[in-house]
Amino acid sequence: MKSSRVLRKVPFLAILLLAACQPQAALPSPTPYPASPTSSLAPIAPSTSTPAPTPTATLQPSPTLFPLAVTEAVVPCNQRRPAADDLWPVVSAGFGLDPHYVPPDLVRLGAYLPGAVSLPDNQLRQAAAAALGQLVKAMRLESLHPTILSAYRSYADQVVAHDRWLASDPATADQVSALPGHSEHQLGTVVDFGSPEMPALTGSATDPFSPLFDQTGEGRWLAAHAFEYGFTLTNPPGAEPWTGLTYEPWHYRYVGVDLATYLHESGYFLTEYLFKVGPALPCIPG
Repeated sequence: MKSSRVLRKVPFLAILLLAACQPQAALPSPTPYPASPTSSLAPIAPSTSTPAPTPTATLQPSPTLFPLAVTEAVVPCNQRRPAADDLWPVVSAGFGLDPHYVPPDLVRLGAYLPGAVSLPDNQLRQAAAAALGQLVKAMRLESLHPTILSAYRSYADQVVAHDRWLASDPATADQVSALPGHSEHQLGTVVDFGSPEMPALTGSATDPFSPLFDQTGEGRWLAAHAFEYGFTLTNPPGAEPWTGLTYEPWHYRYVGVDLATYLHESGYFLTEYLFKVGPALPCIPG
């Protein structure tokens, strides 16, 4: 996953969020979201301009649709370890994870995907891996040829990835690679997709990550259908004020079919939605 180092911006962002995201009184009691996300949900019109990174927008998604995981206390981001049943923790340039956090139930993708698609030792959480297997099967039936360029990455793996970018392109490294502890890949629910069409589009056989991925057959299919398998694009155009991350059309995160469908139909992206329904900051920025 690629992102930007915006920790220099974080104090100002944290001040805005701390003022706006403190616990709010009289939130409705959480109720389960209905089995069919299209049967009783009126789509919420997304804003037409990039919002400021605060949860004070006029249009507010209902906090009862997808009850967030309950935590007893907000902890520093460098101590945060999401609960095993929490698929939706905010992870961005400003809000990270404990360096020692390892998600539960990691499985090898070799049990779910053919070798032409993924290295067998790539890992994801079990639910994400199973859903990815179904998604890739559907893509291959459409004569598409997706590859998995990256899946779960530990804190140590992200150190290596970030250092590689610093060495190869120090001028832009902060815009294309997440700081260790601030990568969604550490959650074990994120994959970076590749396409055999990329070299022709980019003119490079060694640059699989480019916004031009959205022009490939694989990129277009994912944009239209990934939500049907529980995956959502977490860094769409315009997300950078919220996430610190540039547009990444290859980067998809498993959140479950219900929430992915809601995000697809409403026009929200994950971090935006979570800040709008969250009663407080997800963790205390360092």
